[in-house]
Amino acid sequence: MPRIPTRLILQAYKHDTILPLLLRECRTLESAKNEMRWLHEHALRISDSITTKRVPTKALVRCSRALLRTMCMARSRGMPLQYILGDQPFGDLDIKCKRGVLIPRHETETITYHAANLIVHEMANGLFRNDNERTPLRILDLCTGTGCIPLLLHALLAPHIKNLSITGIDISSAAIRLAEENHWRNMHLGLLSERALKEVSFRQGNVLDYARDVSLLTNTLHHMPAGRTSDFEPGCDVIISNPPYISPGDYRSGTTSRSVRMFEPKLALVPSESYSGLMLHVDDVPIEDLFYNHIAAIVAISRARLTVLECGNRLQAMRVVSLYKKVLQGRGEISRVVVDVWSVTGIDTHPCAVLIHLS
Repeated sequence: MPRIPTRLILQAYKHDTILPLLLRECRTLESAKNEMRWLHEHALRISDSITTKRVPTKALVRCSRALLRTMCMARSRGMPLQYILGDQPFGDLDIKCKRGVLIPRHETETITYHAANLIVHEMANGLFRNDNERTPLRILDLCTGTGCIPLLLHALLAPHIKNLSITGIDISSAAIRLAEENHWRNMHLGLLSERALKEVSFRQGNVLDYARDVSLLTNTLHHMPAGRTSDFEPGCDVIISNPPYISPGDYRSGTTSRSVRMFEPKLALVPSESYSGLMLHVDDVPIEDLFYNHIAAIVAISRARLTVLECGNRLQAMRVVSLYKKVLQGRGEISRVVVDVWSVTGIDTHPCAVLIHLS
């Protein structure tokens, strides 16, 4: 990482003696000022909540200033801003963030909006066999993390679809607890409709096991929330996932930022090299594509009509497209599938989504 120019440090110091602490992560004065403002507001809220009205104003200021310095020191050591502030906006939702669970990204938010638009469009064009009254539109989010994708999907789809059933799956018990916290938090804040109480759920499970043991997947599909009727069949209409997709080599070489490597869970970013013997159906799949390999089997088993998969860049997305065509061809589904790549920013090295439509 290049050294910070002395001139920039002095400029920051003139603005606020604490501000230079933030330059190590922010790198620009404007970005550091923005973070300082957010941290200052957070420090004031905490100070106000832990002191009484009898505390003099000067004492309150000293307390918030000490908190602000502590937060800036943590940020200078690389701690993500979201872990310090405790939350992250995701669409109109307020997503709580904690150590041990991946922080929601802007690219994931954009892909979730695109997925919601696709679902509404495809529903209107009859892709899903759904009478919109009795049988719910069933959505499965794999590797759900904070639960941000299921919760935002419900917020976006509920005004258009009368009956939803959305389940988020994650191997991490900490992630499932946090997803459930975010479920209740956004219900309490009025950012989700009352329907979300019955129509959104979270379950602990291993995506890699689901692909190899059909009974585990079937059990999860059977217990998806809302609208279960006597003729309810195990299956889902939509699968969406932001799985671990960074290669071990890229992770070690510094392609990811220092704060990500130091503070965010590697489990949510990099498929373990110990999983390399778990590949299904297709040989010579890079370890970073492991989860896509297994999700392909889940798509086929569950008969999902639409699948939306976040990928690290266009090169990886094209590998995933090829992978899915091979897997679906092996299952006799290739004539019914349309696979496309949708770019978040239009830049090939940025995250994008693979879209799989099954007729």
